[in-house]
This record gives sequence, structure tokens and C-alpha cells, in this order.
Amino acid sequence: LRGTGHLLKEAASKNINRYYIDHAYFEPGYEGDSWLRISKNKHTINYMKDVSSFRWDKYFSKKNPISPWKKNNQRGGNILIIPPTNAICWYFNSYDWEKNIINFLSKNLKNEDFKKVKIRVKPNEPIVDKNGNYLGLKKNEEFENVSLEEDLLNSSIVIAYNSQVALDATLRGIPVIVDNHNSCFELSFKLIDLLKGLNNPVFEIEPDRLRLCKWLSYCQFKLDEIKSGFAWKTINNFQN
Repeated sequence: LRGTGHLLKEAASKNINRYYIDHAYFEPGYEGDSWLRISKNKHTINYMKDVSSFRWDKYFSKKNPISPWKKNNQRGGNILIIPPTNAICWYFNSYDWEKNIINFLSKNLKNEDFKKVKIRVKPNEPIVDKNGNYLGLKKNEEFENVSLEEDLLNSSIVIAYNSQVALDATLRGIPVIVDNHNSCFELSFKLIDLLKGLNNPVFEIEPDRLRLCKWLSYCQFKLDEIKSGFAWKTINNFQN
């Protein structure tokens, strides 16, 4: 937005290191000495490394519990889809993502399962023109005033592009299918897993969620860690 997308694309095209800062994976928000995720040469961290549990244990584990992995009969019935915003569609040229997902599901799911598809959009979505210039926020008329908590409670699986809702679902023990611009990419199931329906036994196999949580804890920082240089050293020591 406001030119940063152009800046990041230009840096990538010239092989210049770039550091993208946005909402944190855990404890997101911008007030006070807030946590911020920083991704070197990526929009989000979408790979895993083995690191100490120190930061996860000290800062995040108590407020972000990893719930037991849910069996098929313990999950809701819906297929929750979180599409990319218009601005993200421009940045990654992913305008057809939602349409392609819906087409796949309509062709491969049983009718009763396809009826359980629910698309969750943002109430206010950033809009850009074809050149990526920011036009403002659009109020989505199709937005339902349903809490994320309720939507996840009623979901059997979450399909997302880049949304961090996938991380929320993962922590709650709900399987996710995500694009490679998502922090849960290495824990993602596949669309073809749905060919055997929502009760496919593969969805009962728990991915290594703790490993992801420990790693993401080393990829977000408080403002004082940024000011002190700790973030800079940690990012360049650990991130690809």
C-alpha cells in the first residue's frame, strides 16, 4: 500500500535484501511496545527451522495455548475460506485464487459438503488499481457480523491464502490448507486430500505445531528489540 508494494517488488527484481514488517504471528497489534513480525526477502515466513523453545516458552506459550488436535467428529462442519484482499491479489497476481478454489470444491466435493463452504471476508478491504496505487477502503456488503471464534468453532477445515487466521486454526487443532505465502505452509494439508471428503483420515494426523510456534517466535520482535539491534542480528543469523 501507498507505494511499499512497488518498493518491495523493485527490490526483489534487483536482488536487493528487503525486510517486510507487519502484524505479529502472536500478540498482534500496534500499540505500545508491540510485537511485529519481520520477514527477510518474504512477505511472511513460510518455512521452518529448528530453534530453542526459549522465546516461545518465555513470551507466547501461556497466552497462545496449543489445543489438542481435533478428530473428525470433534470439528465443526463448515469449510471456511479466507481469500486474499484486493491489495494482496495485486501484489502476488492472485486475482483468480478464490475462483479457482471454489471451482475445485464444486467439482470434487459431494453436494452436501459443498453447501458447507463459507467465505469470510474482511469488513473493510484495502483496494488498489491495476498499477497497485491505493484507492482506499471498501466496505464489504457480504461481510457477516460473525466472530472469528464462532467461525472457527463451526469449521472442519480452513482454506486460506495469506491470512493468519490459518495460524489461529492450527493452534486450535483445526487442519488448514494454505498457499505458500502463509506462515502455516509447511503444516498445510492439500486440496486433493478433500477428494476423500471432510472425514479423510489424513486430517487426523497432527502436524508438528510446536516446531512452527518455536520458530515463529524467533521471527517477531518488540520495538525495543528492534532498537537495540537484537532483531537485526537474529534475523540475519536465522532467516534464509
